[in-house]
Amino acid sequence: MDKIRSSHFSGSWYPEREEDVRRQIEKYEEILGKAEMDSVSAIVPHAGWYFSGHLAYDAIRRLKQDVDLVLILGGHLPADYPFLFWTDNICNTPLGALEVHKGIRDRLLERLNGVSDDSPDNTIELQLPFIKSHFVDIPIVPLRVPAGTSSLRFHEVLGDVISDVGQSAVVIGSTDLTHYGPNYGYIPGDSIENPEIWVENSDRKILRAMENFRGKDILDLADQDRSACSAGAAAAAALWGKSCGSEKGVLLQYENSLSRHQSSSFVGYGALVYPV
Repeated sequence: MDKIRSSHFSGSWYPEREEDVRRQIEKYEEILGKAEMDSVSAIVPHAGWYFSGHLAYDAIRRLKQDVDLVLILGGHLPADYPFLFWTDNICNTPLGALEVHKGIRDRLLERLNGVSDDSPDNTIELQLPFIKSHFVDIPIVPLRVPAGTSSLRFHEVLGDVISDVGQSAVVIGSTDLTHYGPNYGYIPGDSIENPEIWVENSDRKILRAMENFRGKDILDLADQDRSACSAGAAAAAALWGKSCGSEKGVLLQYENSLSRHQSSSFVGYGALVYPV
């Protein structure tokens, strides 16, 4: 019997009912307008849809649909952790089930010395309804990527694994940017005069590294400046884009949670794609 993963965050971080999810996606489309579907990877935020759903959807809807597989990379892992793989064979979403490509997952798990993990994870789950909407029945492989140098070889391993079976893939890396303020225990002294500008300047440094495929810089900036919570996922997605022939990442939007909720604590979000 297939192991089925239920939703853990629907009804709170994003809508629970199919009609509400479809209605929200329709609103995004009305606001965002048309887009080319020519990208091979994306970096998306994973806050609740109220805060950053429109950014994540804008990037995912631009991914190429004529592929065999969608890799969704989550994070919230330190540098010395292993790759963590969901063991479920089916992931439920309000729009219907997504099948996990068991063969590719198991090959990657072996090649990357991964570990099975069934804990709830918003970095992946919040993207699944968008993936279901855009890719419909294309299978997925969900895994969490550590924020260490092992993330910098993910694209090579993935390339080897899917070329062995003659398949193609797009990659989605999920990360938020700077978590600032007392709720996150992060208020650098030089930020106090204008926290929002300080955070944006810090975020744009790591976004430029993402745009330009500077994987090691992504990891280093996230570590030194605390400017990304899932840097390994972002670095892996950026380097997959480069390996597929993208010349540069495109920053679609940058925002922070203050646009939705005024607070002394806030989070930055960016959405990027890698067109070819």
